[in-house]
Amino acid sequence: MSSRLIGLVAFVVTAAIAWGFWSWANAPVQLPDVPNAHVACTSYAPFRGRQTPHNESFVAPPEQIAEDMAILKSVTDCVRLYSARQGLEEVSVQAAQLGMSVLQGIWIGANPQNNQMEIDAALDVVSRNPQAIKAVIVGNEVLLRREQSPENLRKLIRAVKARTDKPVTYADVWEFWMKNRDLADEVDFVTVHILPYWEDEPVSIDDAMAHLRRIIDEVKAAFPNKPIMIGETGWPSEGRTRGPAVPSLVNQASFIRDFIPLARNLGVDYNLIEAFDQPWKRVQEGTVGGHWGLVDEYREQKFPLTGPVVEMPNWHWLAAGGILVAGLLMIAAGRRIPDHEIDEHLGREIAGWVSAVTAAQLAGATLLLSIDHLSLVNRGPVEWAIGIGLWLVSAVTAVVLARRWAGPAEARIQPAPVIEVLRALRRPLGIDWLGAGDGPRGLRLGLLKGLAAVAVAIAMIGLALDPRYRDFPIVTFLIPAIGWAVDALMPVAGRARTPRLRLKIEEALLALMIGGGALAVAIGEGPENGEAHLWALIGLVFAAAVAVAPRRSQSDSV
Repeated sequence: MSSRLIGLVAFVVTAAIAWGFWSWANAPVQLPDVPNAHVACTSYAPFRGRQTPHNESFVAPPEQIAEDMAILKSVTDCVRLYSARQGLEEVSVQAAQLGMSVLQGIWIGANPQNNQMEIDAALDVVSRNPQAIKAVIVGNEVLLRREQSPENLRKLIRAVKARTDKPVTYADVWEFWMKNRDLADEVDFVTVHILPYWEDEPVSIDDAMAHLRRIIDEVKAAFPNKPIMIGETGWPSEGRTRGPAVPSLVNQASFIRDFIPLARNLGVDYNLIEAFDQPWKRVQEGTVGGHWGLVDEYREQKFPLTGPVVEMPNWHWLAAGGILVAGLLMIAAGRRIPDHEIDEHLGREIAGWVSAVTAAQLAGATLLLSIDHLSLVNRGPVEWAIGIGLWLVSAVTAVVLARRWAGPAEARIQPAPVIEVLRALRRPLGIDWLGAGDGPRGLRLGLLKGLAAVAVAIAMIGLALDPRYRDFPIVTFLIPAIGWAVDALMPVAGRARTPRLRLKIEEALLALMIGGGALAVAIGEGPENGEAHLWALIGLVFAAAVAVAPRRSQSDSV
Protein backbone atom coordinates (compact mmCIF):
# COMPACT_ATOMS: atom_id res chain seq x y z
CA MET A 1 0.00 0.00 0.00
CA SER A 2 1.44 3.35 -1.01
CA SER A 3 1.84 6.31 1.33
CA ARG A 4 -0.22 8.53 -0.98
CA LEU A 5 -3.13 6.07 -0.95
CA ILE A 6 -3.08 5.87 2.85
CA GLY A 7 -3.07 9.65 3.03
CA LEU A 8 -5.91 9.98 0.52
CA VAL A 9 -8.09 7.46 2.36
CA ALA A 10 -7.37 9.16 5.69
CA PHE A 11 -8.24 12.54 4.23
CA VAL A 12 -11.52 11.33 2.71
CA VAL A 13 -12.57 9.64 5.95
CA THR A 14 -11.75 12.66 8.12
CA ALA A 15 -13.45 14.98 5.62
CA ALA A 16 -16.61 12.87 5.87
CA ILE A 17 -16.40 12.99 9.66
CA ALA A 18 -15.89 16.77 9.56
CA TRP A 19 -18.90 17.22 7.27
CA GLY A 20 -20.97 15.02 9.56
CA PHE A 21 -19.96 17.08 12.59
CA TRP A 22 -20.91 20.34 10.85
CA SER A 23 -24.25 18.77 9.90
CA TRP A 24 -24.87 17.53 13.45
CA ALA A 25 -23.98 20.90 15.01
CA ASN A 26 -26.36 22.64 12.62
CA ALA A 27 -29.26 20.21 12.69
CA PRO A 28 -32.63 22.01 12.41
CA VAL A 29 -34.09 22.78 15.84
CA GLN A 30 -37.85 22.54 16.24
CA LEU A 31 -39.32 25.51 18.13
CA PRO A 32 -42.88 26.77 18.82
CA ASP A 33 -44.30 28.77 15.93
CA VAL A 34 -45.19 32.44 16.28
CA PRO A 35 -48.89 32.82 15.37
CA ASN A 36 -49.25 34.44 11.96
CA ALA A 37 -45.44 34.85 11.95
CA HIS A 38 -46.00 38.34 13.42
CA VAL A 39 -44.68 40.04 16.57
CA ALA A 40 -46.54 42.81 18.41
CA CYS A 41 -43.91 45.54 18.11
CA THR A 42 -40.17 45.94 17.62
CA SER A 43 -37.62 48.70 18.21
CA TYR A 44 -36.48 50.38 15.02
CA ALA A 45 -33.39 52.39 14.15
CA PRO A 46 -32.46 53.02 10.50
CA PHE A 47 -28.67 53.03 10.82
CA ARG A 48 -26.65 50.81 8.46
CA GLY A 49 -22.96 50.15 8.04
CA ARG A 50 -20.97 53.11 9.39
CA GLN A 51 -24.11 55.21 10.01
CA THR A 52 -24.57 56.15 13.67
CA PRO A 53 -26.89 58.35 15.74
CA HIS A 54 -23.80 59.87 17.33
CA ASN A 55 -23.14 61.67 14.03
CA GLU A 56 -25.54 64.55 14.62
CA SER A 57 -25.30 65.70 10.99
CA PHE A 58 -26.54 62.36 9.65
CA VAL A 59 -30.11 62.26 8.35
CA ALA A 60 -31.53 58.90 7.24
CA PRO A 61 -32.74 59.12 3.61
CA PRO A 62 -36.53 58.72 3.27
CA GLU A 63 -36.08 55.91 0.74
CA GLN A 64 -33.93 53.99 3.23
CA ILE A 65 -36.63 54.22 5.87
CA ALA A 66 -39.32 53.29 3.32
CA GLU A 67 -37.35 50.17 2.39
CA ASP A 68 -36.96 49.19 6.05
CA MET A 69 -40.62 49.73 6.88
CA ALA A 70 -41.70 47.59 3.93
CA ILE A 71 -39.47 44.79 5.26
CA LEU A 72 -40.81 45.14 8.80
CA LYS A 73 -44.43 45.07 7.63
CA SER A 74 -43.96 41.36 6.93
CA VAL A 75 -43.15 40.63 10.60
CA THR A 76 -44.88 43.34 12.67
CA ASP A 77 -47.49 46.12 12.60
CA CYS A 78 -45.75 48.34 15.15
CA VAL A 79 -42.35 49.95 15.65
CA ARG A 80 -40.86 51.70 18.64
CA LEU A 81 -38.67 54.77 18.00
CA TYR A 82 -36.24 56.43 20.37
CA SER A 83 -36.14 59.83 18.67
CA ALA A 84 -37.95 61.93 16.05
CA ARG A 85 -34.83 63.50 14.58
CA GLN A 86 -32.16 62.48 12.03
CA GLY A 87 -34.82 61.62 9.45
CA LEU A 88 -36.93 59.48 11.78
CA GLU A 89 -39.94 61.75 11.26
CA GLU A 90 -40.41 59.80 8.02
CA VAL A 91 -41.25 56.63 9.98
CA SER A 92 -44.73 57.80 10.97
CA VAL A 93 -45.42 58.83 7.36
CA GLN A 94 -44.53 55.35 6.11
CA ALA A 95 -46.37 53.70 8.99
CA ALA A 96 -49.57 55.55 8.14
CA GLN A 97 -49.34 54.39 4.52
CA LEU A 98 -48.69 50.77 5.55
CA GLY A 99 -51.32 50.61 8.28
CA MET A 100 -48.71 50.34 11.03
CA SER A 101 -48.51 52.10 14.39
CA VAL A 102 -45.59 53.89 16.09
CA LEU A 103 -44.47 54.17 19.70
CA GLN A 104 -42.90 57.60 19.29
CA GLY A 105 -39.85 58.02 21.48
CA ILE A 106 -38.33 61.25 22.79
CA TRP A 107 -34.63 60.97 23.55
CA ILE A 108 -33.94 62.62 26.89
CA GLY A 109 -30.37 63.21 28.02
CA ALA A 110 -28.50 65.61 30.26
CA ASN A 111 -28.60 68.62 27.91
CA PRO A 112 -31.76 70.78 28.40
CA GLN A 113 -31.53 72.38 24.93
CA ASN A 114 -31.28 69.02 23.20
CA ASN A 115 -34.15 67.70 25.29
CA GLN A 116 -36.37 70.57 24.22
CA MET A 117 -35.50 70.03 20.55
CA GLU A 118 -36.36 66.34 20.95
CA ILE A 119 -39.70 67.14 22.57
CA ASP A 120 -40.62 69.69 19.90
CA ALA A 121 -39.63 67.34 17.06
CA ALA A 122 -41.59 64.41 18.48
CA LEU A 123 -44.73 66.42 19.16
CA ASP A 124 -44.56 67.87 15.66
CA VAL A 125 -44.55 64.30 14.29
CA VAL A 126 -47.52 63.42 16.50
CA SER A 127 -49.51 66.44 15.30
CA ARG A 128 -48.81 65.74 11.62
CA ASN A 129 -49.49 61.96 11.68
CA PRO A 130 -51.76 61.32 14.68
CA GLN A 131 -53.33 58.25 13.11
CA ALA A 132 -50.00 56.42 13.18
CA ILE A 133 -49.01 57.28 16.76
CA LYS A 134 -49.91 54.70 19.39
CA ALA A 135 -48.19 56.39 22.36
CA VAL A 136 -45.33 58.73 23.28
CA ILE A 137 -42.35 57.53 25.32
CA VAL A 138 -40.61 60.36 27.19
CA GLY A 139 -37.07 59.18 27.79
CA ASN A 140 -35.32 55.83 27.61
CA GLU A 141 -33.33 54.58 30.64
CA VAL A 142 -32.59 58.15 31.72
CA LEU A 143 -32.58 57.16 35.38
CA LEU A 144 -30.35 54.18 34.68
CA ARG A 145 -27.84 56.46 32.95
CA ARG A 146 -28.26 59.04 35.75
CA GLU A 147 -28.74 61.84 33.22
CA GLN A 148 -31.90 63.13 34.93
CA SER A 149 -33.24 63.08 38.46
CA PRO A 150 -36.71 61.61 39.06
CA GLU A 151 -37.96 65.13 39.85
CA ASN A 152 -36.75 66.60 36.55
CA LEU A 153 -38.08 63.61 34.65
CA ARG A 154 -41.54 64.18 36.15
CA LYS A 155 -41.49 67.77 34.89
CA LEU A 156 -40.55 66.63 31.39
CA ILE A 157 -43.33 64.04 31.33
CA ARG A 158 -45.88 66.61 32.51
CA ALA A 159 -44.71 69.07 29.86
CA VAL A 160 -45.26 66.49 27.12
CA LYS A 161 -48.66 65.41 28.49
CA ALA A 162 -49.80 69.01 28.43
CA ARG A 163 -49.18 69.17 24.68
CA THR A 164 -50.70 65.89 23.43
CA ASP A 165 -53.71 63.71 24.01
CA LYS A 166 -51.77 60.53 23.16
CA PRO A 167 -50.92 58.10 25.98
CA VAL A 168 -47.58 59.01 27.55
CA THR A 169 -45.09 56.73 29.30
CA TYR A 170 -41.47 56.44 30.39
CA ALA A 171 -39.23 53.43 29.69
CA ASP A 172 -36.52 52.01 31.94
CA VAL A 173 -35.18 48.73 33.26
CA TRP A 174 -37.55 47.14 35.75
CA GLU A 175 -35.26 47.71 38.77
CA PHE A 176 -35.42 51.49 38.32
CA TRP A 177 -39.18 51.45 38.14
CA MET A 178 -39.24 49.53 41.41
CA LYS A 179 -36.96 52.17 42.96
CA ASN A 180 -39.11 55.05 41.67
CA ARG A 181 -42.66 53.77 42.03
CA ASP A 182 -44.25 57.18 42.46
CA LEU A 183 -43.19 58.00 38.88
CA ALA A 184 -46.11 55.84 37.78
CA ASP A 185 -48.47 58.64 38.84
CA GLU A 186 -47.18 60.69 35.89
CA VAL A 187 -47.67 58.12 33.12
CA ASP A 188 -50.59 56.39 31.44
CA PHE A 189 -48.88 53.00 31.50
CA VAL A 190 -45.62 51.60 32.90
CA THR A 191 -42.99 50.55 30.34
CA VAL A 192 -40.33 48.21 31.72
CA HIS A 193 -37.26 46.65 30.14
CA ILE A 194 -36.46 43.04 30.99
CA LEU A 195 -33.30 41.66 29.37
CA PRO A 196 -32.20 38.38 30.97
CA TYR A 197 -28.84 38.47 29.17
CA TRP A 198 -27.93 41.89 30.65
CA GLU A 199 -29.10 41.26 34.21
CA ASP A 200 -26.47 41.83 36.92
CA GLU A 201 -26.78 38.09 37.44
CA PRO A 202 -27.28 36.83 33.85
CA VAL A 203 -29.98 34.28 33.21
CA SER A 204 -29.63 31.25 30.95
CA ILE A 205 -31.92 30.74 27.98
CA ASP A 206 -33.47 27.77 29.79
CA ASP A 207 -34.44 29.94 32.77
CA ALA A 208 -35.30 33.10 30.81
CA MET A 209 -39.08 32.58 30.69
CA ALA A 210 -39.31 31.81 34.40
CA HIS A 211 -37.28 34.95 35.08
CA LEU A 212 -39.57 37.06 32.89
CA ARG A 213 -42.68 35.64 34.54
CA ARG A 214 -41.32 36.44 38.00
CA ILE A 215 -40.37 40.03 37.08
CA ILE A 216 -43.69 40.71 35.34
CA ASP A 217 -45.57 39.42 38.39
CA GLU A 218 -43.49 41.70 40.66
CA VAL A 219 -44.10 44.74 38.44
CA LYS A 220 -47.83 44.04 38.26
CA ALA A 221 -47.96 43.79 42.06
CA ALA A 222 -46.04 47.07 42.41
CA PHE A 223 -48.34 48.94 39.99
CA PRO A 224 -51.76 47.33 40.32
CA ASN A 225 -53.63 50.29 38.82
CA LYS A 226 -51.46 50.78 35.74
CA PRO A 227 -51.25 48.81 32.48
CA ILE A 228 -47.84 47.21 32.03
CA MET A 229 -45.88 47.11 28.79
CA ILE A 230 -42.58 45.34 28.28
CA GLY A 231 -40.72 48.03 26.34
CA GLU A 232 -37.62 45.98 25.59
CA THR A 233 -36.91 42.29 25.73
CA GLY A 234 -34.94 39.95 23.50
CA TRP A 235 -31.82 37.86 23.16
CA PRO A 236 -28.59 38.38 21.15
CA SER A 237 -27.60 36.07 18.31
CA GLU A 238 -23.82 36.75 18.56
CA GLY A 239 -21.30 37.87 21.15
CA ARG A 240 -19.65 36.83 24.37
CA THR A 241 -21.20 34.54 26.94
CA ARG A 242 -22.18 36.16 30.25
CA GLY A 243 -22.39 33.60 33.02
CA PRO A 244 -24.89 31.00 31.77
CA ALA A 245 -26.34 33.37 29.12
CA VAL A 246 -25.10 32.20 25.70
CA PRO A 247 -25.79 34.28 22.58
CA SER A 248 -26.71 32.23 19.53
CA LEU A 249 -29.16 32.30 16.67
CA VAL A 250 -31.12 29.32 17.97
CA ASN A 251 -31.24 30.84 21.46
CA GLN A 252 -32.49 34.13 20.04
CA ALA A 253 -35.22 32.37 18.08
CA SER A 254 -36.08 30.20 21.08
CA PHE A 255 -36.41 33.25 23.34
CA ILE A 256 -38.75 35.08 20.97
CA ARG A 257 -40.91 32.08 20.18
CA ASP A 258 -41.26 31.16 23.87
CA PHE A 259 -41.80 34.74 25.02
CA ILE A 260 -44.70 35.69 22.76
CA PRO A 261 -47.15 33.10 24.17
CA LEU A 262 -45.93 33.97 27.69
CA ALA A 263 -46.75 37.66 27.14
CA ARG A 264 -50.18 36.72 25.80
CA ASN A 265 -50.87 34.48 28.79
CA LEU A 266 -49.80 37.21 31.23
CA GLY A 267 -51.86 39.84 29.44
CA VAL A 268 -49.06 42.32 28.78
CA ASP A 269 -48.20 44.23 25.63
CA TYR A 270 -44.59 44.01 24.47
CA ASN A 271 -41.91 45.37 22.19
CA LEU A 272 -38.93 43.29 21.07
CA ILE A 273 -35.46 44.70 20.77
CA GLU A 274 -34.91 44.98 17.94
CA ALA A 275 -35.88 45.13 14.26
CA PHE A 276 -32.48 45.28 12.54
CA ASP A 277 -28.97 44.48 13.75
CA GLN A 278 -27.20 47.78 14.50
CA PRO A 279 -23.46 47.76 13.67
CA TRP A 280 -22.86 51.10 15.43
CA LYS A 281 -23.73 49.52 18.79
CA ARG A 282 -20.67 47.27 18.53
CA VAL A 283 -18.53 50.34 19.26
CA GLN A 284 -20.16 50.75 22.66
CA GLU A 285 -21.20 47.22 23.58
CA GLY A 286 -18.89 44.92 21.63
CA THR A 287 -20.08 42.24 19.23
CA VAL A 288 -23.18 41.43 21.27
CA GLY A 289 -24.50 44.99 21.03
CA GLY A 290 -24.88 44.79 17.28
CA HIS A 291 -26.78 41.48 17.06
CA TRP A 292 -30.20 41.78 18.69
CA GLY A 293 -32.19 42.18 15.47
CA LEU A 294 -34.81 39.97 13.88
CA VAL A 295 -33.21 41.06 10.60
CA ASP A 296 -29.47 41.35 10.00
CA GLU A 297 -27.69 44.51 8.89
CA TYR A 298 -27.96 43.40 5.24
CA ARG A 299 -31.77 43.31 5.55
CA GLU A 300 -32.10 39.53 5.52
CA GLN A 301 -34.34 37.89 8.13
CA LYS A 302 -32.04 35.93 10.44
CA PHE A 303 -34.46 33.11 11.21
CA PRO A 304 -38.07 32.25 10.39
CA LEU A 305 -40.82 32.82 12.93
CA THR A 306 -42.31 29.43 12.08
CA GLY A 307 -40.71 26.07 11.38
CA PRO A 308 -37.25 24.80 12.37
CA VAL A 309 -34.22 27.04 12.93
CA VAL A 310 -30.59 26.29 11.96
CA GLU A 311 -27.77 27.83 13.97
CA MET A 312 -25.50 28.54 11.01
CA PRO A 313 -27.55 28.57 7.79
CA ASN A 314 -24.35 28.94 5.73
CA TRP A 315 -22.66 25.95 7.35
CA HIS A 316 -22.34 24.08 4.04
CA TRP A 317 -19.99 26.74 2.69
CA LEU A 318 -17.97 26.84 5.91
CA ALA A 319 -17.67 23.05 5.97
CA ALA A 320 -16.61 22.85 2.32
CA GLY A 321 -14.15 25.71 2.80
CA GLY A 322 -12.64 24.07 5.87
CA ILE A 323 -12.12 20.78 4.04
CA LEU A 324 -10.56 22.62 1.09
CA VAL A 325 -8.17 24.49 3.40
CA ALA A 326 -7.30 21.19 5.10
CA GLY A 327 -6.36 19.76 1.70
CA LEU A 328 -4.20 22.80 0.94
CA LEU A 329 -2.46 22.41 4.29
CA MET A 330 -1.67 18.78 3.50
CA ILE A 331 -0.27 19.79 0.12
CA ALA A 332 1.79 22.51 1.80
CA ALA A 333 3.12 19.99 4.30
CA GLY A 334 4.38 17.84 1.45
CA ARG A 335 4.45 14.69 3.56
CA ARG A 336 6.34 11.91 1.74
CA ILE A 337 7.68 8.50 2.88
CA PRO A 338 9.17 6.00 0.41
CA ASP A 339 6.87 3.05 -0.18
CA HIS A 340 9.43 0.44 0.87
CA GLU A 341 9.47 1.81 4.43
CA ILE A 342 5.74 1.44 4.78
CA ASP A 343 5.84 -2.34 4.69
CA GLU A 344 7.90 -2.31 7.88
CA HIS A 345 5.94 0.40 9.70
CA LEU A 346 2.42 0.25 8.25
CA GLY A 347 0.68 0.89 11.58
CA ARG A 348 2.92 3.85 12.34
CA GLU A 349 2.34 5.24 8.86
CA ILE A 350 -1.45 4.98 9.16
CA ALA A 351 -1.37 6.62 12.60
CA GLY A 352 0.84 9.39 11.23
CA TRP A 353 -1.49 10.13 8.36
CA VAL A 354 -4.60 10.04 10.55
CA SER A 355 -2.98 12.46 13.00
CA ALA A 356 -1.84 14.75 10.21
CA VAL A 357 -5.16 14.94 8.33
CA THR A 358 -7.16 15.28 11.57
CA ALA A 359 -5.01 18.25 12.57
CA ALA A 360 -5.43 19.69 9.08
CA GLN A 361 -9.23 19.32 9.23
CA LEU A 362 -9.37 21.03 12.62
CA ALA A 363 -7.12 23.83 11.40
CA GLY A 364 -9.14 24.27 8.21
CA ALA A 365 -12.42 24.52 10.11
CA THR A 366 -10.89 26.98 12.58
CA LEU A 367 -9.56 29.22 9.82
CA LEU A 368 -12.97 29.32 8.11
CA LEU A 369 -14.73 30.08 11.39
CA SER A 370 -12.17 32.84 11.99
CA ILE A 371 -13.07 34.44 8.66
CA ASP A 372 -16.75 34.28 9.56
CA HIS A 373 -15.92 35.74 12.98
CA LEU A 374 -14.13 38.72 11.43
CA SER A 375 -17.33 40.00 9.85
CA LEU A 376 -19.12 39.86 13.20
CA VAL A 377 -16.65 41.55 15.54
CA ASN A 378 -14.70 44.20 13.63
CA ARG A 379 -15.95 47.76 13.89
CA GLY A 380 -13.71 49.84 11.63
CA PRO A 381 -10.57 49.90 9.44
CA VAL A 382 -8.15 49.58 12.37
CA GLU A 383 -9.89 46.55 13.84
CA TRP A 384 -10.23 45.00 10.39
CA ALA A 385 -6.49 45.44 9.84
CA ILE A 386 -5.68 43.89 13.22
CA GLY A 387 -8.19 41.07 12.67
CA ILE A 388 -6.84 40.22 9.22
CA GLY A 389 -3.28 40.40 10.57
CA LEU A 390 -4.08 37.95 13.38
CA TRP A 391 -5.85 35.65 10.92
CA LEU A 392 -2.73 35.66 8.74
CA VAL A 393 -0.60 34.82 11.79
CA SER A 394 -2.89 31.86 12.46
CA ALA A 395 -2.90 30.74 8.83
CA VAL A 396 0.89 31.05 8.44
CA THR A 397 1.34 29.20 11.73
CA ALA A 398 -0.79 26.34 10.43
CA VAL A 399 1.26 26.10 7.21
CA VAL A 400 4.65 26.46 8.91
CA LEU A 401 3.89 23.89 11.60
CA ALA A 402 2.40 21.48 9.04
CA ARG A 403 5.61 21.57 7.01
CA ARG A 404 7.72 21.45 10.17
CA TRP A 405 5.99 18.38 11.58
CA ALA A 406 5.98 16.57 8.24
CA GLY A 407 9.76 16.82 7.97
CA PRO A 408 12.35 14.70 9.77
CA ALA A 409 13.17 15.51 13.40
CA GLU A 410 16.81 16.20 12.56
CA ALA A 411 15.72 19.10 10.35
CA ARG A 412 13.75 20.85 13.07
CA ILE A 413 15.20 23.76 15.01
CA GLN A 414 13.82 25.76 17.90
CA PRO A 415 12.18 29.18 17.55
CA ALA A 416 14.58 31.92 18.60
CA PRO A 417 13.92 33.43 22.06
CA VAL A 418 12.04 36.70 22.24
CA ILE A 419 15.16 38.69 23.14
CA GLU A 420 16.98 37.47 20.03
CA VAL A 421 13.98 38.33 17.85
CA LEU A 422 13.88 41.83 19.34
CA ARG A 423 17.59 42.34 18.76
CA ALA A 424 17.27 41.22 15.15
CA LEU A 425 14.31 43.55 14.59
CA ARG A 426 16.45 46.50 15.64
CA ARG A 427 18.96 45.77 12.89
CA PRO A 428 18.44 46.39 9.15
CA LEU A 429 16.83 43.50 7.29
CA GLY A 430 19.58 41.24 6.06
CA ILE A 431 21.30 37.99 6.82
CA ASP A 432 19.55 37.77 10.22
CA TRP A 433 16.23 36.99 8.54
CA LEU A 434 17.10 35.72 5.06
CA GLY A 435 18.36 32.34 4.02
CA ALA A 436 17.72 28.74 4.99
CA GLY A 437 20.22 28.34 7.82
CA ASP A 438 19.34 27.61 11.43
CA GLY A 439 19.75 31.25 12.45
CA PRO A 440 17.34 32.86 9.98
CA ARG A 441 14.85 30.02 10.28
CA GLY A 442 14.91 30.21 14.06
CA LEU A 443 14.33 33.95 13.97
CA ARG A 444 11.37 33.59 11.64
CA LEU A 445 9.85 30.90 13.85
CA GLY A 446 10.50 33.00 16.93
CA LEU A 447 8.85 36.04 15.35
CA LEU A 448 5.77 34.03 14.35
CA LYS A 449 5.41 32.50 17.80
CA GLY A 450 6.18 35.80 19.53
CA LEU A 451 3.56 37.76 17.60
CA ALA A 452 0.87 35.29 18.62
CA ALA A 453 2.08 35.24 22.24
CA VAL A 454 2.04 39.04 22.57
CA ALA A 455 -1.43 39.23 20.96
CA VAL A 456 -2.78 36.54 23.32
CA ALA A 457 -1.28 38.37 26.31
CA ILE A 458 -2.95 41.65 25.29
CA ALA A 459 -6.31 39.96 24.72
CA MET A 460 -6.06 38.06 28.00
CA ILE A 461 -5.19 41.11 30.10
CA GLY A 462 -8.01 43.07 28.45
CA LEU A 463 -10.52 40.36 29.33
CA ALA A 464 -9.19 40.13 32.87
CA LEU A 465 -9.39 43.88 33.55
CA ASP A 466 -12.33 45.11 31.43
CA PRO A 467 -14.39 42.12 30.29
CA ARG A 468 -17.98 43.36 29.92
CA TYR A 469 -17.98 44.15 26.20
CA ARG A 470 -15.00 42.06 25.05
CA ASP A 471 -15.32 38.80 23.14
CA PHE A 472 -13.39 35.66 23.89
CA PRO A 473 -11.22 35.34 20.73
CA ILE A 474 -11.07 31.55 20.84
CA VAL A 475 -11.01 30.80 17.11
CA THR A 476 -8.46 33.58 16.52
CA PHE A 477 -5.81 31.99 18.74
CA LEU A 478 -6.77 28.30 18.80
CA ILE A 479 -4.27 27.28 16.10
CA PRO A 480 -1.22 29.14 17.54
CA ALA A 481 -1.99 27.99 21.09
CA ILE A 482 -2.44 24.30 20.35
CA GLY A 483 0.09 24.30 17.53
CA TRP A 484 2.99 25.69 19.55
CA ALA A 485 2.06 23.56 22.57
CA VAL A 486 2.20 20.40 20.44
CA ASP A 487 5.40 21.64 18.81
CA ALA A 488 7.06 21.91 22.23
CA LEU A 489 6.49 18.15 22.71
CA MET A 490 7.86 17.00 19.36
CA PRO A 491 11.38 15.68 18.72
CA VAL A 492 13.88 18.21 17.39
CA ALA A 493 17.34 18.20 15.92
CA GLY A 494 19.88 16.04 17.64
CA ARG A 495 17.72 13.78 19.77
CA ALA A 496 14.39 13.42 21.50
CA ARG A 497 14.33 15.64 24.54
CA THR A 498 12.66 16.32 27.83
CA PRO A 499 10.85 19.65 28.12
CA ARG A 500 12.27 22.14 30.59
CA LEU A 501 11.32 25.61 31.74
CA ARG A 502 12.88 28.49 29.82
CA LEU A 503 15.20 30.70 31.81
CA LYS A 504 14.74 33.76 29.57
CA ILE A 505 13.02 36.57 31.45
CA GLU A 506 11.02 37.68 28.40
CA GLU A 507 9.38 34.29 27.96
CA ALA A 508 8.75 34.06 31.71
CA LEU A 509 6.98 37.44 31.74
CA LEU A 510 4.85 36.56 28.69
CA ALA A 511 3.90 33.23 30.23
CA LEU A 512 3.03 34.94 33.52
CA MET A 513 0.86 37.53 31.77
CA ILE A 514 -1.00 34.92 29.74
CA GLY A 515 -1.33 32.32 32.48
CA GLY A 516 -2.16 34.83 35.23
CA GLY A 517 -4.70 36.53 32.99
CA ALA A 518 -6.27 33.17 32.15
CA LEU A 519 -6.77 32.35 35.82
CA ALA A 520 -8.20 35.82 36.47
CA VAL A 521 -10.68 35.41 33.59
CA ALA A 522 -11.80 31.97 34.75
CA ILE A 523 -12.35 33.18 38.31
CA GLY A 524 -13.92 36.50 37.36
CA GLU A 525 -16.41 35.02 34.88
CA GLY A 526 -17.69 32.49 37.38
CA PRO A 527 -18.29 28.74 37.22
CA GLU A 528 -21.13 28.81 34.66
CA ASN A 529 -19.34 30.51 31.76
CA GLY A 530 -18.07 27.63 29.65
CA GLU A 531 -16.79 29.93 26.90
CA ALA A 532 -14.64 31.83 29.41
CA HIS A 533 -13.23 28.59 30.77
CA LEU A 534 -12.34 27.37 27.28
CA TRP A 535 -10.58 30.67 26.59
CA ALA A 536 -8.73 30.39 29.91
CA LEU A 537 -7.66 26.85 29.03
CA ILE A 538 -6.32 28.04 25.70
CA GLY A 539 -4.41 30.74 27.56
CA LEU A 540 -2.89 28.24 29.98
CA VAL A 541 -1.88 25.99 27.09
CA PHE A 542 -0.22 28.91 25.32
CA ALA A 543 1.49 30.01 28.54
CA ALA A 544 2.95 26.52 28.85
CA ALA A 545 4.08 26.60 25.20
CA VAL A 546 5.84 29.91 25.84
CA ALA A 547 7.41 28.93 29.16
CA VAL A 548 8.45 25.38 28.29
CA ALA A 549 11.18 24.63 25.77
CA PRO A 550 13.08 21.47 24.85
CA ARG A 551 16.52 20.73 26.17
CA ARG A 552 18.76 21.85 23.35
CA SER A 553 21.63 20.04 21.77
CA GLN A 554 24.51 21.81 20.01
CA SER A 555 23.08 20.94 16.60
CA ASP A 556 19.89 22.95 17.05
CA SER A 557 21.11 26.02 18.91
CA VAL A 558 20.60 29.35 17.19
